[in-house]
Amino acid sequence: MFVSTAALLGLVGAAAASPLNIVPNYPPVKQSTGFRLVVNVTDKALDFSPSVQGLYVNSIHVGAGLNEVGIGSKSDNHGIFYQNGTAAEGRFNGVTTITDQGTPLSPYGISLTLDPDSKTLSSAYANGGLGTKGVQISQFPEGFRYLGPETYVICNVPLAYYQGTKFNVVKQAATTISSTGQVERNIPEGCVPIRLLPECATLEDLPAGSYSSHEFAINSDCYADVASINWSLYGP
Repeated sequence: MFVSTAALLGLVGAAAASPLNIVPNYPPVKQSTGFRLVVNVTDKALDFSPSVQGLYVNSIHVGAGLNEVGIGSKSDNHGIFYQNGTAAEGRFNGVTTITDQGTPLSPYGISLTLDPDSKTLSSAYANGGLGTKGVQISQFPEGFRYLGPETYVICNVPLAYYQGTKFNVVKQAATTISSTGQVERNIPEGCVPIRLLPECATLEDLPAGSYSSHEFAINSDCYADVASINWSLYGP
């Protein structure tokens, strides 16, 4: 678990009154066009048993060209993702996050679709297409790198395609402000709040005949090895 830049802002007043200077310190990042997405549980008390910490994003086939975003081990059909868009779109939260799948290889972008029985909870899909704009890696001045928009959660839910068998799937809980000005994180009961951290990976060249294109695959900040990071050393 780590503290975001948003949380750091709340410490500014306290820092000004303290004789100690708080110097932000964040884990080093590299740049790569390709990356995996790694689960980081942000509230250990809400984690599943066995833990989902350190698992990797993959896809769960639920129909022709349709996939729910799930999680598994590093060797369990994990996807290599890339951010697709122009440099300007990257600066203004306008890129999408894509993985190449199918035969011939085609773009499957991460998209967020509001659940029919909720006003704040969306399911994450990796369906054929470019995906939802703004599903992208955080940037400066945020000190840590993770997939936005916050907050992602993992929920254990039945999937109709598999006759109600339960899977751990990724969803996104939108933060709202109540009528009294309270921040509501809207984390569903029984779900695990997480961040999805980019781990650098090689984006392979596309074979001839692919429908995908890496022409607008942009360089992304990522961590060399998420599992090796000692989070207690970092933060404000």
